[in-house]
Amino acid sequence: MNDEISFFSKTRLLFVGECIHGVSEFILFKQEIAESYFFENSILVFEADCAGMQLSNVEHDPTYLRLANFPKVMRTKETLQLLSWAIDRQIPCLGIDCIPRRDLADFSRLLQPLRRSKIAQNNMMKGTDSYFVWRDSQMANNLLKIVNDYPESRILVMLHNLHIKKMGSMENSELSLLSVREIIEKALPGQSCSIAQFARGGQALHNDLTEFNFQIDDPLAIETYPFTYQSKSVLTFQIPKDRVGWHHAFEQEKIPVCKQYEGCKVFTSVHLPSLINWF
Repeated sequence: MNDEISFFSKTRLLFVGECIHGVSEFILFKQEIAESYFFENSILVFEADCAGMQLSNVEHDPTYLRLANFPKVMRTKETLQLLSWAIDRQIPCLGIDCIPRRDLADFSRLLQPLRRSKIAQNNMMKGTDSYFVWRDSQMANNLLKIVNDYPESRILVMLHNLHIKKMGSMENSELSLLSVREIIEKALPGQSCSIAQFARGGQALHNDLTEFNFQIDDPLAIETYPFTYQSKSVLTFQIPKDRVGWHHAFEQEKIPVCKQYEGCKVFTSVHLPSLINWF
């Protein structure tokens, strides 16, 4: 437990991931970490529209309006609860995603030309072979700007597991990606750690909001390793070196968990988040 407390409380940039976006427990775990270790002198960073979240922060948007900056699968009561907790404590909530989700009309006439340029750039890259590499590099650059803008703050960064791997570029061809974490580690060595979230089974949402059930019984998976259920989190030096995770519950990763993350949280069973249909 002391190792876990040190892990959460002393890291400058703590990346908390999730193998699937559409899971209630994953968001609640992020709030648990925020409430315990990022309640002061901290920034919360989401996989949400970077310019949109910045606009919301400057204009002090009501909490529910900030959900417009998130992917639809994250527009949930659980996300709203986390945002409300942070905003009530005047903790800045920012985004680093380059995918534009906030309506162009929400931006001032002065900012609209830049916003149009960002939209055009994203549309041009989308569908190309280099899109995902480009996206992670953009997210990393946006995160580095936040680090520079808030030099005295600790930062909780909440992304998909794919973006927080220490060796994402070394994964198999389908999952290979130079991750945000890898880029940050090169720029700011020794200042970040990653904790991934996994689940053995349950219900979840795809990004298009369709529901699905899953169950992982792979004997070499981190999801079937019993020790991981007994703690708030497990530091990966405590895990057998051959255990691997599952991406989106359907695709086995090749590099062991202990090489990709400093820690992990595994749930035995997970459930659907509560979607908010205001948009």
